[in-house]
Amino acid sequence: MDTLEKFKEKYQQLEQLKDSRSEFIENLLAAFERDHPAFIEHLKKCGLDEEEIRYCCLEVLGVKE
Repeated sequence: MDTLEKFKEKYQQLEQLKDSRSEFIENLLAAFERDHPAFIEHLKKCGLDEEEIRYCCLEVLGVKE
């Protein structure tokens, strides 16, 4: 296997890992929103946008993105 093929294989592995991590984070956030709707509503009333709410939830969960 030449160097270019090895590089392509490693790149694909990294992409799969990144996609899996992103999917895990999204599922974690969905579960948090389902289990803590009052917290989400409070953040919305404070004027936070979706991305800010996402970071708040991740912070509460102790996840470092």
